[in-house]
Amino acid sequence: MDAGDAGAQGAHEAVRVAAPSFSQGGPGWATLRAITLIALLFTLGNAIWAAWDQDLTYDEYYHLEWPRRLLGERNDSRDAFRFDSKTPALLPAVVVTKVLMHSGVDSDQALRFAARLSATACLVVCLFLVARISARFGQDAAWTALLLAALDPNLAAHASIATTDIAYTLAVLLLALVLSKAMTRRAFAPLVGIAVGFAFAMKFTAVLLMPAAALGLIVEAPGTRARIRNLVKASVAATITINLLYLGVGVAAPLGSLAFQSPVFRALAATAPWLRLPLPSSVLTGIDMSIAHNVPGLWNCYLFGQEHRGGVWYYFLGSWLIKTPIALLAVVLSGLFKLRERWRDPTVVILGGLLAIHLIYFSLFFPTQIGLRFVLPCMALSCALAAIGLQGAVKPHWFVLAASLALVERVPYFGDPIAFTNLFVWPKSRAYWFAADSNLDYGQNRERIYRYARALGLPLILDRGAVTPGLYVAGANDLAVFDSRRSHRWLIDQNTPAILVGFTHFGFSITGELFDEYLGAARIAPSLPRFNELCPAALTHYPPGAQIDFEQNNPPAGPRSWMVCVSSRKGVDLGFSVTTGRLRLGRILEDGTCEVELFHEGQQAWFRVPRGGQSGLCLQELPFRRPELPYLTAGYLTVRGQGAEVAIRPAPGMTLRYDSIVGQSR
Repeated sequence: MDAGDAGAQGAHEAVRVAAPSFSQGGPGWATLRAITLIALLFTLGNAIWAAWDQDLTYDEYYHLEWPRRLLGERNDSRDAFRFDSKTPALLPAVVVTKVLMHSGVDSDQALRFAARLSATACLVVCLFLVARISARFGQDAAWTALLLAALDPNLAAHASIATTDIAYTLAVLLLALVLSKAMTRRAFAPLVGIAVGFAFAMKFTAVLLMPAAALGLIVEAPGTRARIRNLVKASVAATITINLLYLGVGVAAPLGSLAFQSPVFRALAATAPWLRLPLPSSVLTGIDMSIAHNVPGLWNCYLFGQEHRGGVWYYFLGSWLIKTPIALLAVVLSGLFKLRERWRDPTVVILGGLLAIHLIYFSLFFPTQIGLRFVLPCMALSCALAAIGLQGAVKPHWFVLAASLALVERVPYFGDPIAFTNLFVWPKSRAYWFAADSNLDYGQNRERIYRYARALGLPLILDRGAVTPGLYVAGANDLAVFDSRRSHRWLIDQNTPAILVGFTHFGFSITGELFDEYLGAARIAPSLPRFNELCPAALTHYPPGAQIDFEQNNPPAGPRSWMVCVSSRKGVDLGFSVTTGRLRLGRILEDGTCEVELFHEGQQAWFRVPRGGQSGLCLQELPFRRPELPYLTAGYLTVRGQGAEVAIRPAPGMTLRYDSIVGQSR
């Protein structure tokens, strides 16, 4: 140890001794330890029960299937879109489920629970690492960090599902711990490499860790040679770790043999197709596909009632403010503010640097903003930093009060931690305005929602596609105006009262008066200036309540379009119900284009033709995905309120607007 290291350690010891401490004993310290243990039991119990009870989320199958193929078939290909970023992180889960299946366990719920326990184990290690990193500043800092991390619902939420976010959080904390040691012990360079390699086996976001790791290795090295040795040792250790965790599959494949998608990797492969990097091919293709799929417009970013194609800079900050208990927010922000007194400490620099790297990248350069989970390491890092800042600065009873309030706020969400929102989100029946996707509805209630509806005595019909009369129940993602679901925009803008069904679904009582208001505001089919030219054939009169059948059993070569000509002297409402197949339905706008939405079997859409209107609706058949199946697309129009003159005629060449894309139908 040189003089600088000794001086730094002496300064830290002086700060620790001089600071007021409740680790010396007393009722305050005992109470704080008790509330910390309660918080630990709550968060682990919450994660474990949710892992048992909640349904399979949208991504879990792919996170488990990719390592299953890697282990059982040595198949590391990314031949499906959602295999783009999958890693061996869940290999332990795959092994456990295989053992159970060979032992005769065939319950889907039991196997799913067993797979998820690897994520829960990661949470336990994360909590230990947060406390261990903070322990350098004293025992009370360690206990405080442990308490804050245990109170964070986001860590528990993603420890209850078989994905990679909590595993990557563990990797970041492990690197932070190792870097803090390497700053004073240069022999720790190989451990830094192992930590980086481990992170690459968890998630490709590990690319962000490389500059921080390199900087940490060279900043304290005495001279250029020592710095080069550190980097070489770390690089070799990282490469070996990556190859081992990827089971050695596809190591050193020629770049020219890999199918890259991003311009960067394509250019590299074209320049040196013979080049063999000492890494598994799936690491390169995973990074490549992550780059290719991380583009503006491919994903919908939704926050505070607005859809932001391409992301928005405050997405993760705003999500954190509504998905963290208010008392915990206050404590963490206070601790981060007080941290200014210790900002030069190496551990603080490492933790703060890792926090800043993730937050800046994901806020400014990452358009795939579909959940706070992408910055899950920032939750753990901020807890450690806040604990360091608060060390010796706050009396124990304030921690106890804050922890109690945070736990009370989390209790209603026991068993559904993914859906947690704090009291800034009020009323809870309007949570869909604040958040969606994995911030609220990650698919964890796809089956449980029927149980919740039965408990409330509600008749539940989901996935109707567009607002319909009666009790209309929709999930948060449907209400978030994703994809072509523009029909829900009115419910959001009008702050329509809802019944909370679970924490992810919302029931709207669409009464006659409210439904009329909805049709008049959001579903008007405008009069067509060229109506007589577009509808030259005679129209047939249909009275109120009539149904007009539409059936086609001749398979189209491509999308086939139809126009519904409607003339009504007093105004009329028309509803189209899809009984077989799938159709794009919509209204023809004044410029002659048709604004359509996609509807499947059992779904229904309503439109209003105003008084004296001559309007048009459009239908578009879609070929079956499996052409060998017998083709049938069918549905019917319902006339409501008044009579109308209606005709359905072919409309080849009609221009469609579908999901923000204008295309030509045939």
